[in-house]
Amino acid sequence: MTGQAIREFAPAKVNLSLNVGPLQADGYHPVDSLVVFADWGDVIFAEPAPEGLHLSVSGAHAAALESEAENLVLKAAYALRAAAGRPELSARIVLEKALPVAAGLGGGSADAAATLRALCHLWELDFGARQLAEIGSVLGSDVPACVYSRPLLMRGRGERVSPLLAWPDLHGVVVNPGVPVATGPVFAAYDKTEPQALVPGAMPIAGHGDAAVTLTAALKNDLQAPAIAMVPEIGTVLDALEGLPGCRVARMSGSGASCFGLFDDEPDARTAADEVAAQNPSWLVQPVKFASALV
Repeated sequence: MTGQAIREFAPAKVNLSLNVGPLQADGYHPVDSLVVFADWGDVIFAEPAPEGLHLSVSGAHAAALESEAENLVLKAAYALRAAAGRPELSARIVLEKALPVAAGLGGGSADAAATLRALCHLWELDFGARQLAEIGSVLGSDVPACVYSRPLLMRGRGERVSPLLAWPDLHGVVVNPGVPVATGPVFAAYDKTEPQALVPGAMPIAGHGDAAVTLTAALKNDLQAPAIAMVPEIGTVLDALEGLPGCRVARMSGSGASCFGLFDDEPDARTAADEVAAQNPSWLVQPVKFASALV
């Protein structure tokens, strides 16, 4: 075990698109999703401890996790320790929570994935990203994608991850109206629309930003309409984003309530974020770069 503390970034996950198939016998919905990660997120710190696995939570959204008896971070730590066959391994873990909870940004999954990466370094384990993603797949459908934290396609129930070979950095604004959205009810509302079987799309390739934004504009999020019907504030956020000068695409991420807008460059995104924040002071507004590599 290394004696140094390890820091791992847990970036916000954003679904640029999300196609959802009908509910399967295993209780999961198959998905086909183009996913990117922002330069904004939580942070995991891991350091040696005399014994056991210990977690503390700090940060702007720490209070939202106080009622969780067993955070995904601890579940990830136990899962990695079991996979290593080393029950004696110990760590003190701190989660610095910057992302809102139940926001459609994959925060819990990102935290679990960052924990796997951090403890792999702390414990000097010889696990690659593919092995960590396999371990993470038992923790949640989004965890394998979050292990890679780079532009990718997510398929199956989320366990089939294909990193994109050609996808540029993009600039955007993420907006959350402060309304938590439970994933289950949104999927249940979507099931009532009698969705058709998925037809997987081709691997998206875009060598520059304009091509990537144009490609994204032609895609959709199947959960957006049922989520808006349940939480009208999502529609309000999308209207605000679509009304901004230079906004090329506005869409909901995941099952909501967070939405994103894509812009041609960083100055446009920051100007747009300032305008949205000024007009809606109760919303969480964050200019971001969806980077090709973050971890």
